[in-house]
Amino acid sequence: MKRAAIIAVSLIMFFNVASFAGTVSFIYGNGPYSSLPEPRLRYPINDTVVLTGKDSLEFKWWIDVVGLRKFIFKIYKGYKMYLANLIYKEDLPSDASSVKIKSDLFENGQVYTWSLIQVSYSGFKSDRSFNSFEVIK
Repeated sequence: MKRAAIIAVSLIMFFNVASFAGTVSFIYGNGPYSSLPEPRLRYPINDTVVLTGKDSLEFKWWIDVVGLRKFIFKIYKGYKMYLANLIYKEDLPSDASSVKIKSDLFENGQVYTWSLIQVSYSGFKSDRSFNSFEVIK
């Protein structure tokens, strides 16, 4: 009876603390079923980006996974993420939550798609997150 009470109190305390935990964090090992969730994009995630008078565009995302080695950041011209449409690629450190790209890379009225992949120290890659937007200069 005493043991059941201790377990019940422990579970109640765990769920009360877990409900205030905030963002979700994941740790990935070397197991055969390890996988990474795709990154959560912050900006740009809308249909248009106004670059009038701006010298750069800052791409932003959340970091809510631990055990990352790097991010793979790419920009494609158009909607299709083919190698032929790739215009920019950069490997970014695991603590990067944004990257600024010079606005000279973008043409007025053109659609671009950006993608982001997370890579763990174990070598696992997430599915890519991506978003397309039209540039207005």
